[in-house]
Amino acid sequence: MGDDQGRAERARIAELADQWRKISGRLPFLVVEHTDRGDIVLREQFADGEPVATLHGRWAPEIARYLDRLQKDAGVALAELLWVIGGHGDGRDIRRAALNLLRAMGLEQRKARHRPR
Repeated sequence: MGDDQGRAERARIAELADQWRKISGRLPFLVVEHTDRGDIVLREQFADGEPVATLHGRWAPEIARYLDRLQKDAGVALAELLWVIGGHGDGRDIRRAALNLLRAMGLEQRKARHRPR
C-alpha cells in the first residue's frame, strides 16, 4: 500500500471515528427517524431535534437498533478503538482500546481498583 493511500485511509478512519464519537456522546438522547428513502436520521432529543448523523444502506436499521441498546461508555470506547486503529496509536494502544471496549460492553471484567487501607 502506498504511503499516500495509507495516509488517506487513516484520515478517513479518523473522520469516521470522530463522527462515531459524536453519535455515541449523545447516547441515550438520540431520536431515530426513518425517512421515505430508507435512510435513518439520528436527531438530538433536545436542541430542537438537530440532526447528528444519517445512516445509509442495508445495515442502517441494524446500526439504529445497536445504538438504541448501546451504552454511552461503550460507544465512546468504540470510537477510541477506531481512532487508534486508524494510525493514531501503536499495537499496545490498539490492544488497550480493544480491552476498554470489551469492558464497557460487559464482556471483560473491569480492572480491580486497589484502595489503600
